[in-house]
Amino acid sequence: MSPEFFPQAFRYDPVADSYTCPAGQTLAYEGREKRGTATRYRYRAKKSACQSCPLKAQCCPHNRQGRSIVHTEDSPAVAAFKAKMRTEAAQAIYKQRSGVAEFLNAWIKAKIGLRQFRLRGLAKVGLETLWACLTYNIQQWIRLVWRPQLPIRTTALA
Repeated sequence: MSPEFFPQAFRYDPVADSYTCPAGQTLAYEGREKRGTATRYRYRAKKSACQSCPLKAQCCPHNRQGRSIVHTEDSPAVAAFKAKMRTEAAQAIYKQRSGVAEFLNAWIKAKIGLRQFRLRGLAKVGLETLWACLTYNIQQWIRLVWRPQLPIRTTALA
């Protein structure tokens, strides 16, 4: 596919809810599909329009159904989160995460061996995660509370 026919080169018409390809063909709305928090909108040109197009070899040489484009939109909550995370304040806070959370994740992977879940289902995976976190917390408590206390040094001023 030639760079002139990448999806960014197609123009969107919000009134007609369609895209126009660089060759002037219209890609009409075909349908949508929800995937997690995102919605994917598919637009497709008519098969006959693509077959008779002189630029077919550059646009879609192996496609027999007609050129299609998928436009993905995040849910409003995800879009708001992404906008917030682009701010400098949020990025400064996020940089602190490595010192707080990443060590714990690495420790659980290395010491407990939890690299993938052994069970299926959200409830069982939640319990497996809970056990791993509980193990980490108990070991930290043992390390901090039960270790021998060092005697306090006093220096005589004489």
